[in-house]
Amino acid sequence: MSIFRGIKTTEARVGVVGLYNSGKTVLLTSLINHLQDHDPDRFPLGKPGTQLRKFTVKESDDGWVPFNYSGHRDALVNAGRWPAKSTDRSQFVCQFERSDWTFSDCLLKLYDLPGERIADAAMLGRDFTGWSERVLNLITNDTAYRDCSAAFLDALKNPQVTAKEILAAYRLALANLILRYKPLISPSTFLLDTKGQAARPMAPEALAEARFCGLDADSQFCPLPAALRRGGTALFEQFSSHYERYVEQVVVPTVAAFRSCTALVVLVDVTMLLAGGVGMYDDNRQIVRDLFDVLEPGENTVFGPLARGLSKVFLPHSWRPGWITRVAFVAPKLDLVHPLDRDRMQLLTRRMVERFATDRDGLRSQFFNVSSVVSTKALAAEPGGPRVLVGTPLRGADGRKVPPGAEQRFTSSELPNDWPSEWPAGQYTFPEVYPRVPTRKDYPPDQVNLDKLATFIID
Repeated sequence: MSIFRGIKTTEARVGVVGLYNSGKTVLLTSLINHLQDHDPDRFPLGKPGTQLRKFTVKESDDGWVPFNYSGHRDALVNAGRWPAKSTDRSQFVCQFERSDWTFSDCLLKLYDLPGERIADAAMLGRDFTGWSERVLNLITNDTAYRDCSAAFLDALKNPQVTAKEILAAYRLALANLILRYKPLISPSTFLLDTKGQAARPMAPEALAEARFCGLDADSQFCPLPAALRRGGTALFEQFSSHYERYVEQVVVPTVAAFRSCTALVVLVDVTMLLAGGVGMYDDNRQIVRDLFDVLEPGENTVFGPLARGLSKVFLPHSWRPGWITRVAFVAPKLDLVHPLDRDRMQLLTRRMVERFATDRDGLRSQFFNVSSVVSTKALAAEPGGPRVLVGTPLRGADGRKVPPGAEQRFTSSELPNDWPSEWPAGQYTFPEVYPRVPTRKDYPPDQVNLDKLATFIID
């Protein structure tokens, strides 16, 4: 071992963000398994032949819940289910040596950041009035959002409306949006509360009763039109106060966590967007735009790299400032797409979000199509012919979840060469299958391109 290795530590802080059910937890679980039980033949990292040594799990930073790697892997193996979110945000910290790094070891911090919170990003730098105008502009100028919010919009027309009435109407609107798979849910605690408990599918009225639009039942708020935002009125003052507390306790810490990272992994679930229709595509693209507007990744092209380099040399790793200097856009669930279409999956991701990265100076970006856990096999297909995959079905013909059984054949939709100008929900379909993860804990699951992603983000 180099005599200098123990002196210098290179810290990589990687934030992983994806919207609900995008495969973020599975990606992290598989990545940790491959790093901890590294096999250079199955998971090449960095230069050819690079090996990892002395992998050690470290304690999470103060204020962070440890990422439950063992529990998530056990759920994949023994419960036969994809792991569910269990906390609002979590962190996994590890340290290891790389044979291709002579003078330092690597301290890797993986941040599991809730994608649901991105919908609140527009709150940063806006007061309650500014946020209200932005949300109401979205609701009134988008047919799908307007239809889901009809009762709320009617309530706003009543100058004598009470806080209880208007909050109930807004919660019903948010419940309708969730059930229509619309991701712009703000305040996002209605979708994912501060304990990490996600809203469950149920009748919209029941969902509206079960959830809060704020920190808790006593701190709720919703957007108000100009007619109800008169300064000094009880309704305006109450909602403004609750909004400010929410921004301070939920939005600011989340954005600070994002900004502390050196690299960001943004999951763009192409299969979900194609299956969900053009409205879901538009909403998700807006969310990524908001994320970049708030985080402002990149650095000054002259002084940024110099300052970052000097901090690595002269500052202890815990004192070094965070710069998001690289972003990986990841299309997950590659195994749900036939090999004939996998290059298109990466192209679709690039076409959707590349501009947000190229508009930022000093920001490196790459695009990956990834399968963190390969759970299907592909049958040969001719161009233009049916795309047939083989896997263990997660749901029966009636849409209900079924116990694991024999493998079956599925037809997966052919991916377009570019995003269509319009397409309805359900035009594209992709199979739901059980995860295929080895029972042996030191044998990570098969993966595709997760190693290339790791090489890019662990600098």
